[in-house]
Amino acid sequence: MDNGKSKTKRGRPGWVSFAIFAICALPVIASWWFLKTLEQGGEFSTRNYGEFIRPARPLEETTLKTLEGKDLTLSELRGKWTLVVFGPAACDETCRENLYETRQIRLAVGKNMQRVQRLWVVNDVSSLAESDWLQEQHPDLLIASEGEKKKGFIDQFVLPEVPDPLAAQRVYIVDPIGNIVITYPPEEAPEHILKDLKRLLFVSQIG
Repeated sequence: MDNGKSKTKRGRPGWVSFAIFAICALPVIASWWFLKTLEQGGEFSTRNYGEFIRPARPLEETTLKTLEGKDLTLSELRGKWTLVVFGPAACDETCRENLYETRQIRLAVGKNMQRVQRLWVVNDVSSLAESDWLQEQHPDLLIASEGEKKKGFIDQFVLPEVPDPLAAQRVYIVDPIGNIVITYPPEEAPEHILKDLKRLLFVSQIG
């Protein structure tokens, strides 16, 4: 009996190592499966309201300038689902509606709110320095722009029917590993975006 107990004890480290490996590998496997399912027209892509981006479009590393004058790199956005809003710094009615709706969408995901962030990309962030309404109404909002005559980040969101993302003022969902997943026109019902986002958060273990 002693020998049997010794063998059991010696066998445990192997099972523990396997369990740790499995736990660490599961999010990676789930992410791979999730993206492959979307690319191949799986259940989610047939039920979503927005325009699913096929094939998956990974964003290349670029640097933006924040409202505070700091650098914002793509790597800093990774790890969360990002609602990306494009619009002019003057922020017309469409722009303000997009910002309001994405704020409400983030709040509406409830316990998953910390898995979601918002980024507003404008043409000239310097002109927003005195915009008190942004801090009052959107304290959680990341605001950034590219340097003059630079569109390395913005151009990655160009679609056949959307040659100028800033002018189109569309909303995009970017996943936590930096892929553009879905895009919506500015007139899309916010409850549709919310349903898509909730489904993404439910089926994915990333972010």
